[in-house]
Amino acid sequence: MASRRDLKKDLNYITWELISECLVYQILHPEVSDEKIMQTIEEIAAKHNELLALVNAPENRHNRELAKKNYLAVRKGFVDMVQIINTLPTS
Repeated sequence: MASRRDLKKDLNYITWELISECLVYQILHPEVSDEKIMQTIEEIAAKHNELLALVNAPENRHNRELAKKNYLAVRKGFVDMVQIINTLPTS
């Protein structure tokens, strides 16, 4: 299992990459409203905060089964965070 420090670094890296992807998308697609892009960035930030809370204070970390479920939720959260980008219009 990855250390919490590594998970936090990965979380920050993915978050900033997704936010920068939104900003590049904004430049390349001026027809998409700035409001939609800002909404997407806010969703990414909210998901980041949610995952950071899971990583910082895992529930029942002394119970191996529950800790494993918690970290599986973090993994699923990473995928969900990336899927937020797919809500932007493609054309």
